[in-house]
Amino acid sequence: MRNYFKLYMMVIVGSLSANTLFAQGGYVNFNVGYGLKMGSQNLEYFGFYNYSTTGNASTSEQVLVSLGKGLNLGGTLGYMFNKNIGAELGVSYLIGGKSKAKDTYPGGNAEYTLSSKMLRLFPSLVIATGFEKINPYAKFGIVIGSGSILYEIVDNDGGDVTKMKMKLNGGIAFGLSSGIGALFNLSEKMAFYSELNMVNLSYAPKKGEVTELTFNGVNFLGDLTTREREVEFVDRYTYNPSNPPADSQPSQELKQKLPYGSIGLSLGLRINF
Repeated sequence: MRNYFKLYMMVIVGSLSANTLFAQGGYVNFNVGYGLKMGSQNLEYFGFYNYSTTGNASTSEQVLVSLGKGLNLGGTLGYMFNKNIGAELGVSYLIGGKSKAKDTYPGGNAEYTLSSKMLRLFPSLVIATGFEKINPYAKFGIVIGSGSILYEIVDNDGGDVTKMKMKLNGGIAFGLSSGIGALFNLSEKMAFYSELNMVNLSYAPKKGEVTELTFNGVNFLGDLTTREREVEFVDRYTYNPSNPPADSQPSQELKQKLPYGSIGLSLGLRINF
């Protein structure tokens, strides 16, 4: 009887050890997802709204923008301390969708486009149920981003077409992130997962530069002064018309925080170490 009891206890201990080993340890995730805009706002600096003129009447329509919408490609390095608590460091590359506005006037129109790309880091705390087959979880953390914004204008005035492109970058973005999802274990080494995630983030670029300027296909970028081509975004500046800045210096504008909030769905594959 004692031998049976001893064998039974060995099986129990072995089973608990196996579950513990399976529940904890390192892993790597690979995922793809898409985010919809959240926390959008009107961007006055870019004149980003729909405007039309008909006769003596004009109509203005607000266009709300979030640069966080778009395709996300990423990966994660994580470690579960036990079956319920873990930590992750995720990296994601945002390929932002385009936001558009239009100005219609007698004889022509101008189209405005904003889009963004951003590399983001997601340090997070993971809380999981620890279930064997389907393992729901939640995660909370911060997001750190560095990216660039492309601002484009195409103005068609009676057949004369002016095109301008401006790139804005510099500076680091900080925000919060959260997500809920579920792991579907395929084997001891591999699992499929789906996740609903939310990002609360804003970004204020430090500088901007006109990278393209053409009129009817002819390049006029070289005709611009440094002040016309470059801009610095600052917290405070002083302008004295009696002593204006030199054309060899970038112009200055107040910083504007641009919205990068999103809510989206990701699908991915986990490989356990």
